[in-house]
Amino acid sequence: MNAQRTIHHARDAVWRRYDDQVAVISLDANRVRLFNAVGSFLWERCDGATLDSMVAAVCERFAVDEGTARVDVEGFVDDLVARGLLRPEGGAP
Repeated sequence: MNAQRTIHHARDAVWRRYDDQVAVISLDANRVRLFNAVGSFLWERCDGATLDSMVAAVCERFAVDEGTARVDVEGFVDDLVARGLLRPEGGAP
């Protein structure tokens, strides 16, 4: 995915924070996904964010190096795009 494309929550995804976790419900697929602390941190920041800004936020919050953060963030985003919970917009594919 292009690091400058913005990432958005899917229109049919609703979510709620419970303590340090986020639960996301896909109304279209009628499925629930529960995120751990890192996944919750990313989910709350990804609506309208770029991949680069999400990587920078993870590096700052969790004190990890950029390479590790980029691999993890890209994996998270790619997985949720494939599941229909996130959608990229703009920029080149």
